[in-house]
Amino acid sequence: MLSSEFEYNLKDEKIASHPVSPRRSAKLLRVPLCGELEHGTFEDLPSYLKDLKCDSLWVNDTKVIQSRLYLVRPFGGRLEIFLLEPLVGVTEIALSNRTTSSWKCMIRRVMKWKSETASLNLDGLSLTVTPTDKIAGLIRNEGGTYDLTFNWTGAPSFGDVLDILGKMPLPPYMQRESDSSDSIEYQTVFARLPGSVAAPTAGLHYDDTLLEKLTEQGLPISRLTLHVGAGTFRPLSEGSLSDHTMHAERCLITRDTLNHLASTTRRVATGTTSLRTLESLFWMAVVHHETGEFPQVLGQWTPYNNEKSACRATPFDSYEDAMHYLLKHAPLNPTWDFRTQIMIRPGYKVRSIIALVTNFHQPGSTLLCLIAACMATPWENVYTTALQANYRFLSYGDGCLIEL
Repeated sequence: MLSSEFEYNLKDEKIASHPVSPRRSAKLLRVPLCGELEHGTFEDLPSYLKDLKCDSLWVNDTKVIQSRLYLVRPFGGRLEIFLLEPLVGVTEIALSNRTTSSWKCMIRRVMKWKSETASLNLDGLSLTVTPTDKIAGLIRNEGGTYDLTFNWTGAPSFGDVLDILGKMPLPPYMQRESDSSDSIEYQTVFARLPGSVAAPTAGLHYDDTLLEKLTEQGLPISRLTLHVGAGTFRPLSEGSLSDHTMHAERCLITRDTLNHLASTTRRVATGTTSLRTLESLFWMAVVHHETGEFPQVLGQWTPYNNEKSACRATPFDSYEDAMHYLLKHAPLNPTWDFRTQIMIRPGYKVRSIIALVTNFHQPGSTLLCLIAACMATPWENVYTTALQANYRFLSYGDGCLIEL
């Protein structure tokens, strides 16, 4: 299967640059296993889930950090830095550091940064950035990233520095800088654990009113965590899908999460990140059953046969069996922390859910591959319908409910 099979014509005017208000008024296209597509809004989601006899609705409770910084070069001009992940340890610790914190970053217009130092002073807060390796200087890593160290005074922690000086990392296709409203709008109402540099955008459609309606229906939100990385915007490599290298993203799982997964059967996932996490848990159980070990990074092609075209056989009769297995063997002390690199593409067998709530995704993206694997209806037909009906696309756009 070729990457070119996941291209379509998306004009700029179809890309939402701001969200609708209220959030639940966004359009929702219901994509059934068979039959006609149904047009509604997110206010219809509770009734749709009731139709499906959903017994748990899963969301990603990651919180987006204000990871875009604009600093000043010594001889003038603005330097734009995009924080990706800490060089050492986990995000929570890096954000709690008191005077210094080192991160893997992307830099815009790096060739104009000659002195390898930049700073910003605002309202008593002083921030300076330099290359982490002061002897070697500014070295470009594989993938185009740089290792930078931040030092500051005037704020208790690096998390506070970002809250004050950082900007929300809006996707480049919005073609605008973030404003004060994005600090709220580009964050889900259930965001809890800071660590993402992009929002789990399907969750942006939920607001307090919709959550109340879901709770009244007996569907309170079930939470898991995957910290979204900038790799989510990386386009597919040219040529075969098998040549594409997936980014790895960090998952955090608790015993309560596994208990809930083991006791439910008709789950619905909100967003591709939630689905990747749910499916990764299944394959972690498979790997441990086969090897006696849990990998730190779940490999991209773990679920597939040698041709990478279809899912391979597993020792578990059901998803619930795999969750019971993890309850006995997973390192839950109290949180299980691992990275997943799995790629969900046509030929993959989804085991964890009966439906997926998701946005409309970029052409030529791994996210489009994922939804193509979930749809019984050809994704091209669904996207054509949405475009013709003036649905809004990408992060701040409308959504669809895909029934599996």
